[in-house]
Amino acid sequence: MSIDSISRKCPGCGGNLVFSVKDQSLTCSFCGNAYSPEKLELLEQIRVFDEGSSDEREDDKNEIVCGSCGARVITEKNTSATFCAFCGSPSLVRERLTKQFRPDYLIPFKITKEEARKIIEEFGKQGRYVPKKFFSKRNSQKITGIYVPFWLMNSRCNIHTRGLGYKNHLSGRDRYQINSTMDIQFKNVPFDGALKIEDDLMESIEPFDCSEMVDFKSSYLQGFYAQRYDLSADKLSDRILARLERYGRETSQSAFSGYDKIDLGICDIKPHDLKQAYALYPVWILTYEYDGAIYKIAVNGQTGKVDGYLPVDKVKRGLRLGLYYAHNVAMTLPITGPLIFAVIFGILHPDIVYLIAFTLMIIGLFGLAPLVMMINEIKTDEEFGRYSVVNLPRKAWIKLISKRKDTLMKLKSETNNPLAKKPPVTEYYDTTAKISVEKDEQFEIREVYNDNVNL
Repeated sequence: MSIDSISRKCPGCGGNLVFSVKDQSLTCSFCGNAYSPEKLELLEQIRVFDEGSSDEREDDKNEIVCGSCGARVITEKNTSATFCAFCGSPSLVRERLTKQFRPDYLIPFKITKEEARKIIEEFGKQGRYVPKKFFSKRNSQKITGIYVPFWLMNSRCNIHTRGLGYKNHLSGRDRYQINSTMDIQFKNVPFDGALKIEDDLMESIEPFDCSEMVDFKSSYLQGFYAQRYDLSADKLSDRILARLERYGRETSQSAFSGYDKIDLGICDIKPHDLKQAYALYPVWILTYEYDGAIYKIAVNGQTGKVDGYLPVDKVKRGLRLGLYYAHNVAMTLPITGPLIFAVIFGILHPDIVYLIAFTLMIIGLFGLAPLVMMINEIKTDEEFGRYSVVNLPRKAWIKLISKRKDTLMKLKSETNNPLAKKPPVTEYYDTTAKISVEKDEQFEIREVYNDNVNL
């Protein structure tokens, strides 16, 4: 699709768009908003969802508003709430539903609250520094079942990538220029439209099985809460493009085989034939407050997949740091032990120490110095330089020190919060649609190892 900077209008205010050569984007002459051509094309394909006022068909629903964080959930009239599922505050106000709440689809809950409690408890046991009070019965009572709003995107994508591929050999590696052009159909890629729930947290409990999706009926909300979307699909355009680009890179990586390393520089992705749906997905959420911070854990209410942020007991982590330093002391004993012994021996027998020092100086001048010079000359040979008896211990020592530093930094900054790996692109391929893949590989150069370059 071509971009006509004269006829296109700003999605924000309707003003004229002009292509900026400097920024390589379309800029509104009225409000100043800038849009990449890819983003503008995507916005033109996204339909605007009806945000009209509610009517008599929705008189059986209320909206509960948190006076602390502003979160809103929709409930049946006979469903009560005593605390906010997002911040834990009890300051809730029940209001009449004013805007329409009519999603297209819904996936019903399959995991019960008791099953979710056990899943979260097992998840908590995996955390190294989780405080004991996290597993209290009072805490498990805060688990809340919420239907989270998602925008589901179906789209064909034209993907062009360009980068470098590397094949290792004994003395270096071969570098190739790689290019690929693909046209692939993605199906039901979800983007949550809730402001109060972290995007990464929701993505970490994917995928949901859309084969069990049903037409929305309010009866499914009995005993649960539901969120209306805070972010319409057009407000998620940057996130949509970023995720599709990530999937484009994953797809391109898998298209090339036989490489030890692939660096993709350019990934140009153009969605077309885009269709969207508004659906509710089932999620159990536990909000836990500890030491002044809020932690959230989410359980996929359909599959039971769990992820989230676990609190850290500072005492437990302090004990672990103590073990780390004790380990360091134990590792250095083979070196520090003889040194300490030598110092004590030298204090007690100074005359013998002088004799030993003089002897070592003579050996160094007439023995070790020529040997070191000879090794330095031989190191000009590539293979010997990498595998010499001098170089290997040095590299091993540097690697050990670096690993210990990384361990210390991890212990000091560890918060039990890393989320699991996000679902791979293969979860969202439309296997019923035709896929077009073209790729090109050209040898560029052979790179040779040396002591100053770590390939």
